[in-house]
Amino acid sequence: MESLTVCTPTYNDVDTVHRALSSIENIADEIVVLDSFSDDGTREIVSRYNQSVIYDYEFEGFADLFRTAASKASNKWVLFVDADEEVRNGLRSEIKNVLKSPTKDAYQTTKCNRMWGKWMHTQHKPRPILARKDALQWDDALVGEEWLVQEGYDTGTLSNPIHHYAYDSIDEYIEKWMRYTSADALTEVRQNSKPSVIYFYLKGVLAVAYRYLWERAILDGWQGAFFSLMSGVFYVVVDAKMRQINSIKKNHDDWEEWWIENKL
Repeated sequence: MESLTVCTPTYNDVDTVHRALSSIENIADEIVVLDSFSDDGTREIVSRYNQSVIYDYEFEGFADLFRTAASKASNKWVLFVDADEEVRNGLRSEIKNVLKSPTKDAYQTTKCNRMWGKWMHTQHKPRPILARKDALQWDDALVGEEWLVQEGYDTGTLSNPIHHYAYDSIDEYIEKWMRYTSADALTEVRQNSKPSVIYFYLKGVLAVAYRYLWERAILDGWQGAFFSLMSGVFYVVVDAKMRQINSIKKNHDDWEEWWIENKL
């Protein structure tokens, strides 16, 4: 059976990290935790797990975080589990079976999301969360990073989802949503993209329709309607923040440093 390193990023996750690590404790030979200087007791909880190794990490974007975590793993196979996620029995058993004799280089699965007291029908795009660490790569987006399996490596699919306890409160969601719009706007400006009402507003309309109808958020009551609408407004706000960044650039040479410090 292949040895497994579980990679978990943390930042002030004292309320959730125990659930996450307990769910993978009996399949992990090593737990690599990249902690962004938590001060709420998160590190003390992590240290209770004998397999855990904690590294200090200055956050520079999710893609960099995942690459760094994989590089710290001492085993060939890695499993990515966020501090607000849980690997339940079905997925745990499936992972154990895969590692007995892997036939693929990476295995993707979906996320089942809990938001505002409800398990939602809408899910994340499948991600290769279990893989040989040299098979994975990520783009350089600060948020919304794309998980990729490198050319020449084969991908399989796990039948069980990972469970994600996403948001308990609207305030928590809005706070993170605001930071993500700021990060996405910065990524767009870095790539020399131009603000465009036609492009970003149309993208927002399509995002609402996709989330609400195709991803079946229509079945999720007010939570689904709210989440779908905010998914579309996201792009409208990104367009506005790109315009704000371009205005700041005209007057401040250190505009990027200022934006990261004040908006992210």
